[in-house]
Amino acid sequence: MKCVPSMGRKVAFTVSGEPVAQGRPRFSNRGGFVRTYDPAKSRNAKDHIRFAASEAMSQLEGKPLEGPIHFKAQFGIEMPKSMARKRTPRQREWRVKKPDLDNLLKTVKDACSKVVYLDDSQIVRITTEKIQCAQGEAPFTKVSFEEISQIGTESSP
Repeated sequence: MKCVPSMGRKVAFTVSGEPVAQGRPRFSNRGGFVRTYDPAKSRNAKDHIRFAASEAMSQLEGKPLEGPIHFKAQFGIEMPKSMARKRTPRQREWRVKKPDLDNLLKTVKDACSKVVYLDDSQIVRITTEKIQCAQGEAPFTKVSFEEISQIGTESSP
C-alpha cells in the first residue's frame, strides 16, 4: 500500500544569482570574549533569500507554515566560461563539483526559518538537486515549501 500525503498550503519562489553555500563560522576575540559570526558572503545570501521568502509569504498573509513540511530545492550553478562551446552549446548537466549540496541547503533553511516556517525541525522530507546551468542560462535557486499531512502506516524512502 502506497501512501500519498495530502497537501496543504504551499509557498514557492525563485532567487536569481549564484547559489551560495553556508560558510564556516568565523570567530573574533574582543576584550577576552570570543564572538562567532557568519562570513559576509553567507550573510548577504541569506538576506537575499529571506527577502524573496517574505515576498512570497505575503501572499499567504505572512503566517508561517505549520506541521510537517516538504522542502524542495533546485540549485542552478553557472557553467564555467572555459566549458563554453560556439557550435553546439552545452545543455544542463549534473553538477558533481563544489559547492556541497548540504551546505547549499543549510543556507536556504537558515534564511527561511522564522519567515516561512517556525523551526527547521518541521522539515520532514527534502527533495533537491544541484545542476550546472545550460550555456547562457542564468544561475538560480528555486525553492518550495509545502505543508503535508501525516503519513499512513507505510512510508517510502
